[in-house]
Amino acid sequence: MGDNGGIATLLVRLGDALVADPSTGVQRVVTLSRGPRERAVIDLGVIGMDREGHVYGRVPLADQPVPSAAAWSLRVPARRGIRRILRAAGRIDVLHLRMADVGSLAAADVARELGIPVVFTVAPDPHAVIQSMDLSGALQRSDFGEVDMREHFWFRARLVQSLASNAAHTVLFPRPKLEEDMRQLVGIDISSHPERHTIVAEGVDLDVVDRAVGELRACSTDDCPPEIEPLRALLAELPNERRGLPLLVSVGRLHRVKGMATLVEAWARGPLAERANMLIIGGDLEKPSLDEREQVERIAQIVPDEDRAARGLVLAGHRSNDVAARWLAAVRFGMPGLAASGGVYVCASVKEEFGIALLEAMATGLTVVAPDGGGPATYVTRGDTGVLTQTWDVANLAQAIAEALDIAAERDDSRAQRAHDMVRDRFTIQGMASALGPVYRGVTREEAELIRAAGVLG
Repeated sequence: MGDNGGIATLLVRLGDALVADPSTGVQRVVTLSRGPRERAVIDLGVIGMDREGHVYGRVPLADQPVPSAAAWSLRVPARRGIRRILRAAGRIDVLHLRMADVGSLAAADVARELGIPVVFTVAPDPHAVIQSMDLSGALQRSDFGEVDMREHFWFRARLVQSLASNAAHTVLFPRPKLEEDMRQLVGIDISSHPERHTIVAEGVDLDVVDRAVGELRACSTDDCPPEIEPLRALLAELPNERRGLPLLVSVGRLHRVKGMATLVEAWARGPLAERANMLIIGGDLEKPSLDEREQVERIAQIVPDEDRAARGLVLAGHRSNDVAARWLAAVRFGMPGLAASGGVYVCASVKEEFGIALLEAMATGLTVVAPDGGGPATYVTRGDTGVLTQTWDVANLAQAIAEALDIAAERDDSRAQRAHDMVRDRFTIQGMASALGPVYRGVTREEAELIRAAGVLG
């Protein structure tokens, strides 16, 4: 909901995986996030006592989610909250910043003040968004200034460069043309100091996915897990003539970068609506943020609220990761009398640096549609496990979805198994933790050597 997407689930499970694996050398992880003031006070006491394991530190900011491009006024309270947590925590060897936003800007200030080395995950964001908008015609030289007043592209691009240049080490996502993209889009030559950069793929908790697949593969109308009941109720609102169709599903924030309204348009304004129903999981539908409201209103212009059920559109709102995993499995295997098997997962993001939800869908065995660029292009096999396309183009997106439905209709379990095995072999949360362990140890070792050298020179 709001500005929390798959990264929230990723960080929870990554922290657990880092402290669970002795080979990482990580004794304690403190995960920082926005939260209510009451919880933040409690966290400070817990952090001050716990010297091992995975703990949380909430930073009290605005009561309601603020669009990231308009959150710079929160820099001062963010800096105060982060400083409070890090001081309460005692020894912190490395601070890992994951995104170029106001939180990372404030955290970098505190790290510099407290002498904590920084690891920064650098990605071409907003650079990839700018590129996609440029290609689609949504952004031109003539109106860049006007758009930048709202999105702060220029400042965010400079922030990425600043955080990367001041970091002790940078982590990069896999991309088909990583070196070229980083040089052309971000202005960073990763070949000049390769020892300062490490490529680390993100990962998913395969136990959650496998458990969901096992439960839904075996379930019948009467013995499905209780987490399926809300989905059953939503699909029961569809008219009888639509209940024999498979589902197109997408999981993510209701944000324009995630392309949910574009996805609905590609589905609703063409023959796809006769082939499948649409299920969108994500967003706070009761109290939407400004970003969420923009997408909900755009969707309503395409499919009016009163026509959703009749036309096969289901907006489910936010669901926990465990629940969403079971719903993805239900999309694959179908639900008797409510949805046919052979559904498809669609990621319509303008840009996707890696795609946690995509990987979860592939591990579930779903055929996927994904952006033709960024992380997905390194792991989706065209025409086999999925289809890559220019997701910002409605016509291309619709064509890709149709192709994916054709692939899924073949009901090829071997294809689903290949997708699952690919995720198991390359993209687990445990593998991500194992890759980050040496990065953290190396930065800590270098910092200790610098301190010793400074002592000798002093």
